Amino acid sequence: MQIADYLSEKKIPIPSDYNKRKRGTKSLTYGLWQQSTIRFILSNEIYTGTVIQGKRKKVSFKSKKFINLPEEDWVKVENMHEAIISKEDFEKVKKVIKSTKGSRVVQNDYLFKGLLRCYDCGGYIGIRSPDKNGNIYGRCQRYGRFGKFDVCSPHNFNYQVFEEQILKVLREVCKEYTDMKKLEEIAKQSKSKQSEKFNIKKQIDSFKETIEKETRKLEVMYDDRLAGIITLDEYMKNANRIKETVKGYEQNIKELEQEISGEEDKTKDENRLDNLIEEFLSMEKPSKEIIREFIEKIEIHSDKQVDVYFNFKPLQELNNNFSVAKKKYEIKSA
Repeated sequence: MQIADYLSEKKIPIPSDYNKRKRGTKSLTYGLWQQSTIRFILSNEIYTGTVIQGKRKKVSFKSKKFINLPEEDWVKVENMHEAIISKEDFEKVKKVIKSTKGSRVVQNDYLFKGLLRCYDCGGYIGIRSPDKNGNIYGRCQRYGRFGKFDVCSPHNFNYQVFEEQILKVLREVCKEYTDMKKLEEIAKQSKSKQSEKFNIKKQIDSFKETIEKETRKLEVMYDDRLAGIITLDEYMKNANRIKETVKGYEQNIKELEQEISGEEDKTKDENRLDNLIEEFLSMEKPSKEIIREFIEKIEIHSDKQVDVYFNFKPLQELNNNFSVAKKKYEIKSA
Protein backbone atom coordinates (compact mmCIF):
# COMPACT_ATOMS: atom_id res chain seq x y z
CA MET A 1 0.00 0.00 0.00
CA GLN A 2 2.89 2.37 0.75
CA ILE A 3 4.39 1.71 -2.70
CA ALA A 4 0.99 2.27 -4.36
CA ASP A 5 0.49 5.56 -2.48
CA TYR A 6 3.99 6.73 -3.39
CA LEU A 7 3.40 6.10 -7.12
CA SER A 8 -0.02 7.79 -6.96
CA GLU A 9 1.43 10.88 -5.22
CA LYS A 10 4.25 11.10 -7.81
CA LYS A 11 1.65 10.83 -10.61
CA ILE A 12 3.37 7.83 -12.14
CA PRO A 13 0.99 6.52 -14.86
CA ILE A 14 -0.75 3.25 -14.03
CA PRO A 15 0.00 0.43 -16.56
CA SER A 16 -3.14 0.98 -18.66
CA ASP A 17 -2.41 4.72 -19.08
CA TYR A 18 1.28 4.01 -19.75
CA ASN A 19 0.33 1.61 -22.55
CA LYS A 20 -2.08 4.16 -24.06
CA ARG A 21 0.70 6.74 -24.20
CA LYS A 22 3.06 4.26 -25.85
CA ARG A 23 0.40 3.75 -28.54
CA GLY A 24 0.25 7.50 -29.10
CA THR A 25 -2.87 8.37 -27.09
CA LYS A 26 -2.53 11.80 -25.50
CA SER A 27 -3.81 10.84 -22.08
CA LEU A 28 -3.86 13.44 -19.30
CA THR A 29 -4.88 10.97 -16.60
CA TYR A 30 -2.56 9.04 -14.29
CA GLY A 31 -4.94 6.84 -12.34
CA LEU A 32 -4.54 5.59 -8.80
CA TRP A 33 -2.35 2.59 -8.08
CA GLN A 34 -4.00 -0.44 -6.48
CA GLN A 35 -2.30 -2.80 -4.02
CA SER A 36 -3.22 -5.73 -6.26
CA THR A 37 -1.28 -4.20 -9.18
CA ILE A 38 1.83 -3.78 -7.04
CA ARG A 39 1.53 -7.33 -5.73
CA PHE A 40 1.20 -8.68 -9.29
CA ILE A 41 4.32 -6.82 -10.43
CA LEU A 42 6.36 -7.94 -7.41
CA SER A 43 5.27 -11.55 -7.96
CA ASN A 44 5.94 -11.63 -11.74
CA GLU A 45 9.12 -13.57 -12.49
CA ILE A 46 9.31 -12.17 -16.03
CA TYR A 47 11.16 -9.11 -14.64
CA THR A 48 14.10 -11.36 -13.73
CA GLY A 49 14.54 -12.30 -17.41
CA THR A 50 12.62 -15.59 -17.08
CA VAL A 51 9.82 -16.62 -19.43
CA ILE A 52 7.20 -19.00 -18.03
CA GLN A 53 4.95 -21.14 -20.21
CA GLY A 54 2.52 -23.99 -19.64
CA LYS A 55 0.60 -22.46 -16.72
CA ARG A 56 -2.65 -23.72 -18.25
CA LYS A 57 -3.78 -26.39 -20.66
CA LYS A 58 -6.96 -27.28 -22.53
CA VAL A 59 -9.20 -29.94 -21.03
CA SER A 60 -9.28 -31.57 -24.50
CA PHE A 61 -8.86 -30.55 -28.11
CA LYS A 62 -12.67 -30.48 -28.45
CA SER A 63 -13.16 -28.16 -25.47
CA LYS A 64 -12.44 -24.46 -25.10
CA LYS A 65 -12.02 -24.79 -21.33
CA PHE A 66 -8.62 -24.44 -19.67
CA ILE A 67 -7.35 -25.76 -16.34
CA ASN A 68 -4.53 -24.32 -14.22
CA LEU A 69 -1.47 -26.53 -13.79
CA PRO A 70 0.63 -26.82 -10.61
CA GLU A 71 3.82 -24.73 -10.52
CA GLU A 72 6.08 -27.81 -10.72
CA ASP A 73 4.63 -28.52 -14.21
CA TRP A 74 5.36 -25.04 -15.59
CA VAL A 75 8.07 -24.60 -18.23
CA LYS A 76 10.58 -21.93 -17.12
CA VAL A 77 13.29 -20.60 -19.42
CA GLU A 78 15.78 -18.24 -17.75
CA ASN A 79 17.75 -15.37 -19.32
CA MET A 80 15.37 -14.98 -22.26
CA HIS A 81 15.60 -11.18 -22.10
CA GLU A 82 17.32 -8.46 -20.09
CA ALA A 83 16.43 -8.56 -16.40
CA ILE A 84 15.40 -5.40 -14.54
CA ILE A 85 15.60 -7.01 -11.09
CA SER A 86 18.07 -9.52 -9.70
CA LYS A 87 16.95 -13.04 -8.82
CA GLU A 88 18.18 -12.46 -5.26
CA ASP A 89 15.94 -9.41 -4.79
CA PHE A 90 13.00 -11.25 -6.37
CA GLU A 91 13.39 -14.17 -3.94
CA LYS A 92 13.58 -11.78 -0.97
CA VAL A 93 10.34 -10.09 -2.02
CA LYS A 94 8.72 -13.49 -2.60
CA LYS A 95 9.51 -14.50 0.99
CA VAL A 96 8.06 -11.25 2.38
CA ILE A 97 4.83 -11.68 0.40
CA LYS A 98 4.54 -15.33 1.47
CA SER A 99 5.01 -14.45 5.14
CA THR A 100 2.12 -11.92 5.09
CA LYS A 101 -0.26 -13.91 2.87
CA GLY A 102 -3.48 -14.93 4.63
CA SER A 103 -2.74 -12.90 7.74
CA ARG A 104 -6.19 -11.27 7.55
CA VAL A 105 -8.98 -13.55 8.71
CA VAL A 106 -12.61 -12.75 7.87
CA GLN A 107 -14.60 -13.35 11.04
CA ASN A 108 -18.03 -12.09 9.94
CA ASP A 109 -20.05 -13.02 6.89
CA TYR A 110 -22.79 -10.41 6.76
CA LEU A 111 -26.11 -10.94 4.96
CA PHE A 112 -25.66 -8.17 2.35
CA LYS A 113 -21.87 -8.43 2.06
CA GLY A 114 -20.77 -8.22 -1.59
CA LEU A 115 -24.05 -6.67 -2.76
CA LEU A 116 -23.37 -3.13 -1.56
CA ARG A 117 -22.07 -0.54 -4.02
CA CYS A 118 -21.22 3.14 -3.73
CA TYR A 119 -23.60 5.11 -5.98
CA ASP A 120 -21.14 7.99 -6.38
CA CYS A 121 -17.91 6.19 -7.39
CA GLY A 122 -19.17 2.71 -8.33
CA GLY A 123 -16.87 0.95 -5.84
CA TYR A 124 -17.79 -1.56 -3.17
CA ILE A 125 -19.18 -0.62 0.22
CA GLY A 126 -17.20 -2.49 2.85
CA ILE A 127 -18.58 -3.66 6.21
CA ARG A 128 -16.18 -3.00 9.06
CA SER A 129 -15.60 -5.10 12.16
CA PRO A 130 -17.67 -4.25 15.25
CA ASP A 131 -16.31 -1.34 17.32
CA LYS A 132 -15.88 -1.45 21.12
CA ASN A 133 -19.61 -0.73 21.53
CA GLY A 134 -20.60 -3.56 19.18
CA ASN A 135 -21.69 -1.21 16.37
CA ILE A 136 -20.97 -2.27 12.79
CA TYR A 137 -20.53 0.37 10.08
CA GLY A 138 -20.46 0.34 6.30
CA ARG A 139 -18.08 2.59 4.38
CA CYS A 140 -17.04 3.22 0.78
CA GLN A 141 -13.89 1.16 0.21
CA ARG A 142 -12.50 3.49 -2.43
CA TYR A 143 -12.78 6.38 0.01
CA GLY A 144 -11.09 4.30 2.70
CA ARG A 145 -8.26 3.50 0.30
CA PHE A 146 -7.99 6.74 -1.70
CA GLY A 147 -9.72 9.35 0.48
CA LYS A 148 -6.38 11.13 0.89
CA PHE A 149 -6.52 11.81 -2.87
CA ASP A 150 -10.02 13.39 -2.61
CA VAL A 151 -11.73 10.32 -4.04
CA CYS A 152 -15.44 9.96 -3.11
CA SER A 153 -16.77 10.41 0.46
CA PRO A 154 -17.17 8.12 3.52
CA HIS A 155 -20.83 7.06 3.06
CA ASN A 156 -20.70 5.86 6.69
CA PHE A 157 -23.86 4.14 7.96
CA ASN A 158 -24.89 1.76 10.72
CA TYR A 159 -25.00 -1.68 9.09
CA GLN A 160 -27.26 -3.30 11.73
CA VAL A 161 -29.95 -0.64 11.17
CA PHE A 162 -29.48 -0.90 7.41
CA GLU A 163 -29.91 -4.70 7.37
CA GLU A 164 -33.09 -4.50 9.45
CA GLN A 165 -34.61 -1.81 7.20
CA ILE A 166 -33.76 -3.54 3.90
CA LEU A 167 -35.18 -6.86 5.12
CA LYS A 168 -38.36 -4.98 6.05
CA VAL A 169 -38.54 -3.45 2.55
CA LEU A 170 -37.94 -6.85 0.96
CA ARG A 171 -40.75 -8.42 2.99
CA GLU A 172 -43.12 -5.55 2.09
CA VAL A 173 -42.38 -5.97 -1.62
CA CYS A 174 -42.84 -9.75 -1.43
CA LYS A 175 -46.12 -9.46 0.49
CA GLU A 176 -47.40 -6.93 -2.03
CA TYR A 177 -46.54 -9.35 -4.82
CA THR A 178 -48.44 -12.18 -3.15
CA ASP A 179 -51.50 -10.02 -2.44
CA MET A 180 -54.69 -11.81 -3.52
CA LYS A 181 -55.65 -9.02 -5.90
CA LYS A 182 -52.32 -9.28 -7.65
CA LEU A 183 -52.66 -13.06 -7.90
CA GLU A 184 -56.15 -12.71 -9.42
CA GLU A 185 -54.82 -10.24 -12.00
CA ILE A 186 -51.95 -12.57 -12.84
CA ALA A 187 -54.42 -15.48 -13.21
CA LYS A 188 -56.59 -13.43 -15.62
CA GLN A 189 -53.56 -12.38 -17.62
CA SER A 190 -52.40 -15.98 -17.69
CA LYS A 191 -55.77 -17.11 -19.08
CA SER A 192 -55.71 -14.52 -21.86
CA LYS A 193 -52.12 -15.45 -22.64
CA GLN A 194 -53.16 -19.10 -23.16
CA SER A 195 -55.73 -17.91 -25.70
CA GLU A 196 -53.16 -15.66 -27.36
CA LYS A 197 -50.66 -18.54 -27.48
CA PHE A 198 -53.30 -20.74 -29.19
CA ASN A 199 -53.92 -18.05 -31.82
CA ILE A 200 -50.19 -17.67 -32.48
CA LYS A 201 -49.83 -21.44 -33.00
CA LYS A 202 -52.79 -21.37 -35.44
CA GLN A 203 -51.08 -18.57 -37.35
CA ILE A 204 -47.82 -20.56 -37.48
CA ASP A 205 -49.70 -23.61 -38.85
CA SER A 206 -51.34 -21.37 -41.49
CA PHE A 207 -47.95 -20.00 -42.58
CA LYS A 208 -46.54 -23.53 -42.80
CA GLU A 209 -49.46 -24.60 -45.03
CA THR A 210 -48.83 -21.60 -47.31
CA ILE A 211 -45.13 -22.51 -47.54
CA GLU A 212 -46.07 -26.09 -48.57
CA LYS A 213 -48.43 -24.75 -51.27
CA GLU A 214 -45.78 -22.37 -52.65
CA THR A 215 -43.18 -25.16 -52.61
CA ARG A 216 -45.54 -27.45 -54.59
CA LYS A 217 -46.06 -24.63 -57.11
CA LEU A 218 -42.30 -24.41 -57.53
CA GLU A 219 -42.08 -28.17 -58.17
CA VAL A 220 -44.84 -28.01 -60.82
CA MET A 221 -43.15 -25.06 -62.51
CA TYR A 222 -39.88 -26.99 -62.62
CA ASP A 223 -41.62 -29.93 -64.33
CA ASP A 224 -43.24 -27.48 -66.82
CA ARG A 225 -39.80 -26.02 -67.55
CA LEU A 226 -38.36 -29.47 -68.27
CA ALA A 227 -41.35 -30.24 -70.53
CA GLY A 228 -40.84 -26.97 -72.42
CA ILE A 229 -44.23 -25.58 -71.39
CA ILE A 230 -42.62 -22.41 -69.97
CA THR A 231 -39.36 -20.68 -70.86
CA LEU A 232 -36.30 -20.47 -68.62
CA ASP A 233 -36.86 -16.73 -68.11
CA GLU A 234 -40.47 -17.34 -67.03
CA TYR A 235 -39.36 -20.11 -64.66
CA MET A 236 -36.57 -17.99 -63.09
CA LYS A 237 -38.84 -14.96 -62.65
CA ASN A 238 -41.63 -16.92 -60.93
CA ALA A 239 -39.23 -19.15 -58.97
CA ASN A 240 -37.46 -16.11 -57.45
CA ARG A 241 -40.82 -14.59 -56.52
CA ILE A 242 -41.93 -17.81 -54.78
CA LYS A 243 -38.60 -18.19 -52.97
CA GLU A 244 -38.87 -14.62 -51.61
CA THR A 245 -42.46 -15.30 -50.48
CA VAL A 246 -41.39 -18.52 -48.69
CA LYS A 247 -38.48 -16.71 -47.08
CA GLY A 248 -40.86 -14.05 -45.71
CA TYR A 249 -43.22 -16.66 -44.23
CA GLU A 250 -40.27 -18.54 -42.67
CA GLN A 251 -39.13 -15.31 -41.00
CA ASN A 252 -42.66 -14.72 -39.67
CA ILE A 253 -42.74 -18.26 -38.23
CA LYS A 254 -39.36 -17.73 -36.57
CA GLU A 255 -40.53 -14.49 -34.91
CA LEU A 256 -43.78 -16.06 -33.67
CA GLU A 257 -41.94 -19.11 -32.26
CA GLN A 258 -39.54 -16.78 -30.43
CA GLU A 259 -42.55 -14.95 -28.98
CA ILE A 260 -44.02 -18.23 -27.65
CA SER A 261 -40.65 -19.28 -26.26
CA GLY A 262 -40.26 -15.91 -24.50
CA GLU A 263 -43.71 -16.25 -22.88
CA GLU A 264 -42.88 -19.77 -21.68
CA ASP A 265 -39.60 -18.55 -20.14
CA LYS A 266 -41.52 -15.73 -18.46
CA THR A 267 -43.99 -18.21 -16.94
CA LYS A 268 -41.10 -20.31 -15.60
CA ASP A 269 -39.58 -17.17 -14.02
CA GLU A 270 -42.92 -16.31 -12.39
CA ASN A 271 -43.24 -19.82 -10.94
CA ARG A 272 -39.67 -19.67 -9.66
CA LEU A 273 -40.35 -16.27 -8.07
CA ASP A 274 -43.55 -17.54 -6.40
CA ASN A 275 -41.65 -20.44 -4.81
CA LEU A 276 -38.78 -18.17 -3.78
CA ILE A 277 -41.09 -15.64 -2.08
CA GLU A 278 -42.93 -18.40 -0.22
CA GLU A 279 -39.62 -19.76 1.06
CA PHE A 280 -38.33 -16.30 2.04
CA LEU A 281 -41.47 -15.24 3.93
CA SER A 282 -41.40 -18.49 5.92
CA MET A 283 -37.83 -17.81 7.13
CA GLU A 284 -37.20 -16.14 10.45
CA LYS A 285 -33.58 -15.46 9.49
CA PRO A 286 -32.99 -15.42 5.71
CA SER A 287 -29.78 -16.89 4.29
CA LYS A 288 -27.23 -15.11 2.10
CA GLU A 289 -28.09 -17.49 -0.74
CA ILE A 290 -31.79 -16.55 -0.87
CA ILE A 291 -30.97 -12.82 -0.59
CA ARG A 292 -28.74 -13.14 -3.67
CA GLU A 293 -31.58 -14.86 -5.51
CA PHE A 294 -33.69 -11.73 -4.98
CA ILE A 295 -31.21 -8.86 -5.16
CA GLU A 296 -28.71 -7.95 -7.88
CA LYS A 297 -27.12 -5.02 -6.02
CA ILE A 298 -27.80 -2.21 -3.54
CA GLU A 299 -26.42 1.27 -4.13
CA ILE A 300 -25.74 3.67 -1.25
CA HIS A 301 -25.74 7.44 -1.92
CA SER A 302 -23.67 9.92 0.06
CA ASP A 303 -26.91 11.35 1.50
CA LYS A 304 -27.87 7.86 2.81
CA GLN A 305 -30.44 7.22 0.06
CA VAL A 306 -30.58 3.52 -0.87
CA ASP A 307 -31.42 2.07 -4.30
CA VAL A 308 -32.34 -1.64 -4.35
CA TYR A 309 -32.04 -3.53 -7.67
CA PHE A 310 -33.97 -6.82 -7.87
CA ASN A 311 -33.25 -9.77 -10.17
CA PHE A 312 -36.97 -10.11 -11.01
CA LYS A 313 -38.81 -7.51 -13.09
CA PRO A 314 -42.15 -7.72 -11.15
CA LEU A 315 -40.36 -7.07 -7.86
CA GLN A 316 -38.38 -4.20 -9.38
CA GLU A 317 -41.61 -2.57 -10.59
CA LEU A 318 -43.22 -2.93 -7.15
CA ASN A 319 -40.04 -1.64 -5.55
CA ASN A 320 -40.09 1.44 -7.78
CA ASN A 321 -43.69 2.12 -6.68
CA PHE A 322 -42.65 1.86 -3.03
CA SER A 323 -39.76 4.24 -3.69
CA VAL A 324 -42.11 6.83 -5.20
CA ALA A 325 -44.71 6.44 -2.43
CA LYS A 326 -42.10 6.72 0.32
CA LYS A 327 -40.06 9.22 -1.72
CA LYS A 328 -36.73 7.44 -1.12
CA TYR A 329 -35.36 4.73 1.10
CA GLU A 330 -33.04 6.28 3.65
CA ILE A 331 -30.83 4.68 6.27
CA LYS A 332 -32.12 6.00 9.58
CA SER A 333 -29.84 6.37 12.55
CA ALA A 334 -29.82 3.71 15.24
